[in-house]
Amino acid sequence: MIRRTPVFWAVNALLLLATAPLSSALAGGFEVGENTARSLARGGTGVVQQDDPSAVYFNPALLPWTSDRQLLLSSNFLQLHLDFQRADLVTSSEDRSFDPVENQTGIFPAPFLAASIDLGIENLAIGAAVYGPPAFGNPCYGTLESGDCSPIRDGGARGMIVETDLLVAKAAVGAGYRFSLGEDRWLGVGLTGAMARMDTDFSVFVNSIPGTSTGRENPNDEAFVQASNLTDLKPTGIAGLSYVDGPLRLGISYRPPIRWTATGTVDVDFPAALEGVDPTLTDDAIFLETWHAGSLRFGWGIQVGAHPADPERPRFDLEVNAVWENWSMVEHFRAEIPGDVEFRGIPPHPETGEYERQVLEPMYLAKGYQDTWSLRMGMSYGINSFLTAHAGGLLETPAQPRTYTKVDFVSWERYSPSVGASLHLPMDLNLDLAYAAVFSPDRVVAEGTGRVYNPVPMSTCRGPDFDGASCSSPGTPPGNPQNEGSWQSRFQIFSAALSWQF
Repeated sequence: MIRRTPVFWAVNALLLLATAPLSSALAGGFEVGENTARSLARGGTGVVQQDDPSAVYFNPALLPWTSDRQLLLSSNFLQLHLDFQRADLVTSSEDRSFDPVENQTGIFPAPFLAASIDLGIENLAIGAAVYGPPAFGNPCYGTLESGDCSPIRDGGARGMIVETDLLVAKAAVGAGYRFSLGEDRWLGVGLTGAMARMDTDFSVFVNSIPGTSTGRENPNDEAFVQASNLTDLKPTGIAGLSYVDGPLRLGISYRPPIRWTATGTVDVDFPAALEGVDPTLTDDAIFLETWHAGSLRFGWGIQVGAHPADPERPRFDLEVNAVWENWSMVEHFRAEIPGDVEFRGIPPHPETGEYERQVLEPMYLAKGYQDTWSLRMGMSYGINSFLTAHAGGLLETPAQPRTYTKVDFVSWERYSPSVGASLHLPMDLNLDLAYAAVFSPDRVVAEGTGRVYNPVPMSTCRGPDFDGASCSSPGTPPGNPQNEGSWQSRFQIFSAALSWQF
């Protein structure tokens, strides 16, 4: 019989919390690095040899290998360095230079909370977690004062999303069971169910002059669109398998993609050029449609020796993972404002009393993402009963092709060495620390190759194909390429975790 101690009730309270709807949690954006300090230190691996509650996220088939009952609190702290020098804009009517653009936001925290329990049933364990994707969720390309981002109207990145505050949270419950296949041979199966919530704000400058075509770009003609409280709630999950044969470990897990269809409100700051006609939105709603990629993880690992701190754990282990993510589903973000623009400074129609209106076409914010592959390797060695050392590395292909390079979510080629350590403390506590540096090669988007255009929602050249009769260049959006120039990017990620086994 399990004795109902205060710790028992605390664990069950956590499990109930993890199944409840969440209003927000800090996470989101493009995934970079990996959740939990130990996995980050080991190159982002985790599908094969995770023996703590984070198995709910990496591979629920590993839950039966977690010990007794555990609590885990981990958080990544990400810092994004992004620099963009837009190329000079030269047209028949103007020659304009731009100041360099860089991310102004500092450290971004991305927490992860999980628990696991064996329930006293042999070879069965369950777990619960509250987390978001490992990511950087609030870049600012403007001026930042007291936490408020003020984008620059004539800035070099204004035709892209210049401010984002993206919050994604998942509340998950998983279970895993292992079948004996003979002496020291096991097959584990697991399933995690989760609810995912997105809550985001973003800002972008759009050209507010109807019929604008390629070659015209004037900050004084641009409206500032601020979308707020865009929310959506969707079910998701993770399925996994694990195989153990003596020191050999194999694992695979799959997470399906999520289609976001968020609803929020919008505020438009129209330019001074339209003050005389008093433009006013008839509806302040906005809808956003996009995808969050699914992922397939599979890997191999090996364990050797007995750890000085715990003979049930290996002294040395090595893990290699390959991860595929289907980001090619994200061709664009579709943002639709269902309201029209009324020009209330113009006298209404004498018979109907209606003001002159301008229809707003949906904005297709081009992404052009492609699927990514990453190769990850990590290892750990138990130095003594107080300390375990970790190291790893990651190589990842880009989600953003060069011609679609943007400031909002940064996903180029990535090369990431990582290190870390676990301190084994009294009372069955463990403190994990990790650091990863994520490098990307510099990029140059050459003149004539940029595929990111400033939005023109009043133009009749409609997306997503831009091939209508009103399009001056079929297949090409109205406006000008915004991303031509030179780019530099890198991340730093610090992570810390505290786990308790009881």
